[in-house]
Amino acid sequence: MRTIASGELPCLPANDTFRAAPAEAVVQRQTRLIRNLIWLYIILWLVEGGLRRWFLPGLASPLLLVRDPLVIAIYCISVSSGVFPVNGFVIWGALLASLSFLNAMVMGHGNVLVALYGVRSDFVHVPLIFVMGKVLRESDIMALARVAVWVAVPYTALLVAQFNMDQNAWVNRGVGGTEADVMSGALGHFRPPGTFSFITGPSQLYPLFAACWFALLQARKLPIWTMIASGAAILVAIPTSISRTLFLSVAIVALAGVSALFVTRRISFGLIIQFVLGAAIITALASQSRIFKDGMEAFSVRWELATTEQGGFKEAIVDRVLNDLFGSFERVKSSGLGTGYSTNVGQKALTEEVGFGASEAEWGRLLYDNGFALGSLLIAYRVAIACAIVFAAYGAWRRDSTTSLLFASACFVIVLNGQWGQTTTLGSGVIGGGLALAAASNRGRRSSHFRAAR
Repeated sequence: MRTIASGELPCLPANDTFRAAPAEAVVQRQTRLIRNLIWLYIILWLVEGGLRRWFLPGLASPLLLVRDPLVIAIYCISVSSGVFPVNGFVIWGALLASLSFLNAMVMGHGNVLVALYGVRSDFVHVPLIFVMGKVLRESDIMALARVAVWVAVPYTALLVAQFNMDQNAWVNRGVGGTEADVMSGALGHFRPPGTFSFITGPSQLYPLFAACWFALLQARKLPIWTMIASGAAILVAIPTSISRTLFLSVAIVALAGVSALFVTRRISFGLIIQFVLGAAIITALASQSRIFKDGMEAFSVRWELATTEQGGFKEAIVDRVLNDLFGSFERVKSSGLGTGYSTNVGQKALTEEVGFGASEAEWGRLLYDNGFALGSLLIAYRVAIACAIVFAAYGAWRRDSTTSLLFASACFVIVLNGQWGQTTTLGSGVIGGGLALAAASNRGRRSSHFRAAR
């Protein structure tokens, strides 16, 4: 009022200020759209195997790439909103992708489509890990965790149905509506694939379930009955799956989760009482359940047969892992067969037969397909991504947050040497890595805001 009375005009903001508010609103809308598309990406990863087996068997092959257009859309929106990550992993990934493609066309198989599929498997989805780390909020992670712990219950019921029903039943139908193409387990049972096309899916899904379970538990957002129901579902899935990989993966996440509770001093008397009560109820229910007993019997028999026939735990597990990692370095050639060659899609296109080509192990695939020098660079690239996720989780742990550590423990092996030529494994590595980075970055932002306010 004094300014107007004195005849002076008030100082008005520049036109750029008026344009800033609508521009910021547009960015917020685009970021919200990216989050929704990430949710859709996760949903498609979870159900695409079921679509290929049960509902759209005629589109089994195209559905392998159903998430690819979604990834491209996320990148386009991320670029326009300024959240697309331009870091060393994206830049080096683009360079390695170009070299990998050229090597396949000049020195390898020479098939354009197979080479593009190889590049897609190794590089195209990687930036999504860092997009998720930038745009997902803590509320998004907790919302996903709440959905996951509830989905674990009906999902385990599906595994139980597949475990007990005949392999010719509709629920066990194979990809494309054919007879079930599943791996044998023990005592006449097969390893159930759930909504995926193979047991690989559940063995990578349940570690994420366990990470979500512990994340809600340490955040005090998991009611006791939800804790018991979802915890029991995860435990029942272990023997029902007849999968050693699922058991060991969930055990790693559980070890990280229990350690996190002690490190962050989230263990209280009330939580201990809940644990004891939950364990007592789960044990009582399991002891009376024929399903759990049958699963435990089949799992025990397969574990014993698979380990004793190969010389014991060390030979069957430890030596196998080490051979998958380093066994291919001795026999690899200099130029390679061409990226995409040692994938099911590549083998189908090149030989008209489904197989793993030169190597089923991931590091072997990278070496045999790309040659010693380029393959070693691709392996180093994967190691660097896995280490970046672990370092981010460690940094969050130093800031008194272990949620990132939980997701990192669930995805570390998949990022390090998971078979990214399979769309399920590629998706689980991207989702787990993205959630780990998102949990770490959210904690960092919240801690910096707290320090600034203080």
